[in-house]
Amino acid sequence: MPTEKIIKLIFGKRGSGKSFLAAHMLDQHDRFIVFDTLHEYRNGIVFDDRFLLARFWRERYRADKFKLIYRPTQPTEEEAIISEWAWLCGDLCYLVEEIDNYCTSYKPTSEFFSHIIQRGRHKNITLIGVTQRPYGIPRILTSQAKEICIFRTNEPRDREYLKALLGQEIEAALDSLGQYEFLRWKDESEKFEICKIESGEIVIRGQDEEGCREGTRGRTLVGDQAADESAQVLDQSADGSSSGEPRDK
Repeated sequence: MPTEKIIKLIFGKRGSGKSFLAAHMLDQHDRFIVFDTLHEYRNGIVFDDRFLLARFWRERYRADKFKLIYRPTQPTEEEAIISEWAWLCGDLCYLVEEIDNYCTSYKPTSEFFSHIIQRGRHKNITLIGVTQRPYGIPRILTSQAKEICIFRTNEPRDREYLKALLGQEIEAALDSLGQYEFLRWKDESEKFEICKIESGEIVIRGQDEEGCREGTRGRTLVGDQAADESAQVLDQSADGSSSGEPRDK
C-alpha cells in the first residue's frame, strides 16, 4: 500500500549520535542515495566519482533495491547535480549531510533540491536532512518537516532558534537529555518524546513498551515518463555529456 513520503530533520552537535539515528532511518528504506560530505555512512555502495555513480545508478534505478552513498569532493557544486538525479529517479530516500550548507536563508536553494522539499511527496521521495547547526535553516524546510529529532546542543544561537521554532519548553527538555538521547517532535503531536536507539529500536523514555520501530516502507513504481527521463539524464551523465560530466582526473 503506498505511503506518503516525508521530510525528517536531525539536529545535534558532533558526536551526539545523529548519524547513528540517520543510519537507522535509512535502514527502513530499500532505495536510497546519501550525499555524504562527512564520510559517515558505510551501509551501501560508496562512490567518490560522479561518473561511476551515474553509470551504476543507470543500471539500477528501476530495481527494487539500491543503496548508494556518494562522497563529493566539491559538495557545493555537486549537490545540485545529485539532487537533480534524485528528483528524476523518484521513489527513494535522499539523505543530505550538512543540509544547512545547501538550504539556508542566506542563499538560493538549487532548483531540484527546492522541488524535493516542496513537492517530493508527489515523486515518493523521503528527504532526511542532518546538521550540527540548525540556526539558519529556513522556514521553507522546517514548515514541510513531519518529524524533527534534536540531540543535545549548547550553542546559544541554535537553542534560541529551536525555541522560536518549537516553543520555549524545548530548552528544559534539551537540558534533560542523557547521552545519545534525543527529542522527537512529530507534526501531529503537541508534545516531545525523549528517545534513544537501543538494540536496533527507537525506545521512548517513560513508556512500558519495549520500543517502537518504523517498518520498512514498500515503494511505488514511478511512471514510465519519469523513469525514461531519469534514464536519459543518467545516460548523459555516464557519457560525460551533461552537467554531471566527471571532473578531469
